[in-house]
Amino acid sequence: MTDIERGALKGKAVRGVVALTTRTFLLQVISLVSFSLLTYYLEPNAIGVLGAAVAATKIFTLFTDIGFGAALIQKKDQLEDRDLQTTFTLQEILVSLVVLTGLFFSKSLALYFNLSVEGLWLFRTLIFLLFISSLKTIPSILMERRIQFEKQIFPQIVESLIFNILVVILALKGLGVASFSWAFLLSGIASLPIYYFLAPWKIGFQLDWKVAKKILTFGTPYQLKSILGIFKDDFIKLYATKTVGLGGIGFLEWGQRWAFSPFRFIVDSVTKVTFPAFARIQEEKAVLKKALETSLFTVSTLMFPLMAGLVIVASYFVVLIPKYQKWESALPILYFFSLNAAVSSLSNLLVNVLDAIGKVKTTLTLMIFWTLATWILTPIGIYYLGAVGVAAVSALITFSIFITVYLVKKTLPFNFFTSIHKPLLASFIMLAIIFFEKSYFGLNWISLVLTITTGAIIYSGLMFALAKKEIREIIISFRHK
Repeated sequence: MTDIERGALKGKAVRGVVALTTRTFLLQVISLVSFSLLTYYLEPNAIGVLGAAVAATKIFTLFTDIGFGAALIQKKDQLEDRDLQTTFTLQEILVSLVVLTGLFFSKSLALYFNLSVEGLWLFRTLIFLLFISSLKTIPSILMERRIQFEKQIFPQIVESLIFNILVVILALKGLGVASFSWAFLLSGIASLPIYYFLAPWKIGFQLDWKVAKKILTFGTPYQLKSILGIFKDDFIKLYATKTVGLGGIGFLEWGQRWAFSPFRFIVDSVTKVTFPAFARIQEEKAVLKKALETSLFTVSTLMFPLMAGLVIVASYFVVLIPKYQKWESALPILYFFSLNAAVSSLSNLLVNVLDAIGKVKTTLTLMIFWTLATWILTPIGIYYLGAVGVAAVSALITFSIFITVYLVKKTLPFNFFTSIHKPLLASFIMLAIIFFEKSYFGLNWISLVLTITTGAIIYSGLMFALAKKEIREIIISFRHK
């Protein structure tokens, strides 16, 4: 790769991060406002039905993709029509079979997980939307392959706006769980034509077995990793549904949604861009090392203080907002998930590097380990701590990140602790100070404002003193690109 090509790729990556960060910020604001209103008016059981229905749907998403998208994005050569048409044909065959199977077994699954009639129709709606989502795959791949994330944000924002506005309006009108069904259906269909407008592609069917073999060689282990991820996260939620009930699932949904909001805002944006960017520079170890270290520093600089701050201020909102006291039992869940999110933000980048350089079997082995650990430890956690045990185990398992660090260093020697120690130190100092301030002033609106203001000033000042050079380089790079 020439210096000009490398510079162009870096520019696309930076613009991609900016576009995705803007997109994610807007989506998170919309989603959190909507979720706040829903959890204000709806009881934990209703939120639990949503969580159980979405988790049950994940059973069927396991078979709708075999890593097709990742295989095409990772492909070094230019994409041809036969690549796209073969991918589309294979995926539509799979999706059609999965949707029909899901609808056939929908009633049995709803009875098993104690879903109401509204919960059954929510599940059926989500199953049908798997087909609609599959039609968006190729346009999405084309935009990601070209690192044109600034285009991809528009249909996602439209879909999110339609969903969140509808679900709140319908919930206020008393439709309850049915609000989710109508909102998912209408928003999913409305965004479909926008994808084809932004990334035109003439739908075609073809089965080139030579192409299919290449796609499956990379895609199958990649998708197996995704399957294990669903088995680890969503199947364990289904198991918990039978043990802690829909109310407990509602608490888990509330704690996890709030704890992972900063994660979705920051980490999803960065990792979505870094995978294709890392893949393009996978042969240039020095450049890849620098890119990884910069990404680790950037993510930790943003994630660590946000997660520390969330742990402190969450109790304010539960106590001070009327009708929000019902979520007080979910605070420990939020704390453990916040720790999970902070560590996972770094682990995701490391796994991204391994995937980008073709070490998919290595990341598959990691996912097998994480899945086994989750299923061995979570029942124990539930036995002793109930729903809190699910979150506690998830936080504990994330500390296996040091295994991931070791595996990356075998291929790409880099400085892990050096990349994150300054944000980590500044966050711990900030956390200690605002925790003392909170205990001194108590829980009130004035104390909340003081806590947020003091925390922001302390962290900014410490990072300016400790990492002025690194921050300056990142700002200059973003402004230049």
